[in-house]
Amino acid sequence: MAFIFTMIAGLLLQVSFQTQPDLLVLPRINGEITIDGFVDEPAWDDIIPVPLVSYDPVSGLPPSEPTEIRIGYDDHYIYASIRAYDSDPSGIRANTLYRDRLSGDDVFHILLDTYNDNESAMAFTITPTGAKRDATVSNDGEGPRALNADFTTFWDVATQITEEGWFAEVRIPFSSLGFQDDNGRVVMGLFFQRGISRKNERVTFPEVPANISRPFFKPSLGQRVVFDGIYSSRPLHITPFILGGLEQNNRLNENGSAFNRDDNTTLEAGFDIKYGITNNLTIDVTVNTDFAQVEADDQQVNLTRFNLFFPEKRQFFQERSGIFEFNTGQNGRLFNSRRIGLTRAGDPVRILAGGRLTGRIGSWDIGMLNMQTARHNDIDTENFGVLRLRREVINTYSFAGAMATSRMSADGYYNIGLGLDGNIRFRGNDYLSYIWAHTFDEQIESDSFFDSSKIRINVERRSRRGFSYLSTLGYSGQTYNPGVGFVPRGNYYMAEQSLNYGWIPSSNSPLLWHSFGVDGTAYWNAATNRVETFEAGPSWSATTKPGASISAALTYFYEDVPFDFLLLGSTVIPEGSYEFLRGNISYQMTASRLFRTRFEVDAGTFYDGKRITSSVGPTWNISKHLELEALYLYNLLDSGTAEDWFSVHVGRLRVRTALNTQLSTNAFIQFNSAADIVSANVRFRYNFRDGNDFWIVFNEGWNTDRNRFQPMLPLTNTRTLLVKYTHTFHR
Repeated sequence: MAFIFTMIAGLLLQVSFQTQPDLLVLPRINGEITIDGFVDEPAWDDIIPVPLVSYDPVSGLPPSEPTEIRIGYDDHYIYASIRAYDSDPSGIRANTLYRDRLSGDDVFHILLDTYNDNESAMAFTITPTGAKRDATVSNDGEGPRALNADFTTFWDVATQITEEGWFAEVRIPFSSLGFQDDNGRVVMGLFFQRGISRKNERVTFPEVPANISRPFFKPSLGQRVVFDGIYSSRPLHITPFILGGLEQNNRLNENGSAFNRDDNTTLEAGFDIKYGITNNLTIDVTVNTDFAQVEADDQQVNLTRFNLFFPEKRQFFQERSGIFEFNTGQNGRLFNSRRIGLTRAGDPVRILAGGRLTGRIGSWDIGMLNMQTARHNDIDTENFGVLRLRREVINTYSFAGAMATSRMSADGYYNIGLGLDGNIRFRGNDYLSYIWAHTFDEQIESDSFFDSSKIRINVERRSRRGFSYLSTLGYSGQTYNPGVGFVPRGNYYMAEQSLNYGWIPSSNSPLLWHSFGVDGTAYWNAATNRVETFEAGPSWSATTKPGASISAALTYFYEDVPFDFLLLGSTVIPEGSYEFLRGNISYQMTASRLFRTRFEVDAGTFYDGKRITSSVGPTWNISKHLELEALYLYNLLDSGTAEDWFSVHVGRLRVRTALNTQLSTNAFIQFNSAADIVSANVRFRYNFRDGNDFWIVFNEGWNTDRNRFQPMLPLTNTRTLLVKYTHTFHR
């Protein structure tokens, strides 16, 4: 450990202080602009287009198709436009009208680092059909959950497709953005991209070095731009809702002899309020919170002894959710909003009321959240609290932060979590990150302070060309237990090392990029010092010039199982040590194809037996009005016990229909043979405008093996039909 801390100290001595890029003063709009997609107003021609340079498939070239992107503003709005000329208009990919769905379309992409912090941003994406996606970015676009596409805000867009190409006009209210002004002067980061799907071509402003991975969601790459004469408008949005419907549940009667149907009608109302205390500080209040329109979770199959993670989809928890990120590794986190208003089984718990404060005060990012839930069965009413602070340190690409969480129930139970974290850019693309977290639980006694702590240190180089690496050391105590967090596994020391080398071939190569890597991870029990998990092996991945991707890996596993556990709830994996070897290969077609699919096969030994896992995920854009997306996952297992081979199937089918960008339906049907269920989640939406929605939601779950328990299970567990209307009043 002394060597590790010596290495970290040496790295910190090499910290280089960064200066901001040159500032670009943006022009004010001179004249009226009608958001109709034609980009024909004289005010646009008064603005000089930004210079664009290709990133893919060959870096540094001019766009293959003439492209004009302009940006301007007035006192209330940011305006942006694109004239995306195309020599082959029939090749424009305009596959969907569905909001937040890109489906291999051509795109116009805008990234705004509204707080000028090189770490967080808001992303706005437009397709030729006028479909739009809004998202938030955290952690400078790094990590699997850095992009949050479940976020929604208020903005306007219109598009046109002609014989010359496609055209778009965008209007984003300053009231939809958080920012800081200095006597009316506002500095933000700005990034533009045009994507030509059939060519897998992406041109950007500003120019991006070829070695940067995922540049389109990296606020640190943006051009710093200046808006003058912009002041706080303190917007107020009041969004009441009314909800009505019918719920049918089949419940076991008191003597356990039969299931009886229980019908309940629902008629509820509530509201959300959003108020801009300042231009950079917003408070949200919710009363009788409802999430009826949220899409169902994806069915998963757990083939490990550890907990599964499910992402947050509820809209109230989406805005500025990046500020509440406190990732402790392996999907673990000190704060996981799904612990609020949901049981561990995923059943909803009524949220009586809550509030959230987010924004920036001086150099500090701040996030505060407090929610109160109602009593649910044997779960008492609870209060959940979170305080998050973070600020830039050392240079404009680094931050340090702190978090406190609390969970308290009416019966006197409490759980407190405290944490410190940071991410330091110390040289080029090299970063040092760290977390420390500690919990206090009224029901848990710890032998020492560190028993309830978690520590993790990473050093990494982020690059898609040349040498890159990730080195991690971590510790999790036996009694570490964040009551508002998520813990996939605990009571361990761990070490991880990943070494990669990436190539960007010449323009004549069919490959756009490929890399070779060697990865290794080890976990050992913090109490016994026995190695519990070790895995290591080589991998190779590549992307072709048209946009297809392929990967292959070979991995050796060692598992020391400390106790018997149930695999899929039925097959016992005995205590003991196991070694197995697995190979994986995957292929995904280019997203520009109307019919495309991805394949994956993972096969090898598995504990004392064998396992073959295969999946296929086709997507078919039949037209811009209809899209079919499916996934079939097949597991064939031999556990090495007395049982013969057995199989587990998971199927998902999404049917998305859209008459236009306002009227759409999403039917999500799933099958899980491990749970013996089929479920349907059908959501009809009429989006009059941002904030005004009419929803019809139908949910039903069927038992596919009704004889697995006695008495016989009903055909249907639960059926609900809900109608909801929300309306936003603006000031």
